[in-house]
Amino acid sequence: MAKVDESDPQILQIMTTEHFVLQTARAATIQEASQCANLFLTTVSSAAIALGFVAQVTRMGGPFVLFSLILLPCLYFLGLVTFVRAVQVAIEDMVHARGMARIRHYYVEHAPVMEHYLIHSTHDDQSAVRVDKGLRSSPWQFFVTAAGMVSVISSAIAGVFSSVVVTSVIGPAIPLSVILGLLIFGASILLLRRYHLQSWAAAEQKLVVRFPDPKE
Repeated sequence: MAKVDESDPQILQIMTTEHFVLQTARAATIQEASQCANLFLTTVSSAAIALGFVAQVTRMGGPFVLFSLILLPCLYFLGLVTFVRAVQVAIEDMVHARGMARIRHYYVEHAPVMEHYLIHSTHDDQSAVRVDKGLRSSPWQFFVTAAGMVSVISSAIAGVFSSVVVTSVIGPAIPLSVILGLLIFGASILLLRRYHLQSWAAAEQKLVVRFPDPKE
């Protein structure tokens, strides 16, 4: 195999093209995440309005309970699908960000003076995403992402569904319904958060870090 001259202008052109491709891919992932979240929120809002009309017409009688038992599981399923895709999109964005950081590292290797002018990370480890977005590691960051928002709303739907089930089975029992709803709400958030962490860790293990940040 012939030795490649890393100072070849064609390599720089290829790197620049790849950087543009990754930047475009990141924009596409952000747009997809926003569209998925908007679709979910629109569906939930429409369903809530429909439930309100049914409750008003039936005076929260048997037809309202039946309608809720059919509609709420569908909303929760939609929330799960949206959550999983939001996690996948976030992982894709992370991979693209690391790829761009690796290309910036190439620029700095061949023109060290550029390091003083680049604001984004030149290391293809976890710092690539945090530095690009101006973030620091925090366990609460999950809840301000599209996946985190969808997980909370979906979990609330699961809690409401469990309360409706209790009411339909044993009759009005507000304390029991509230307690069970809160437990289901919390359990759903924990399970979804666990899935998020496991998916992110699995993706991290598959990535090879070539230029780690010595400060990490």
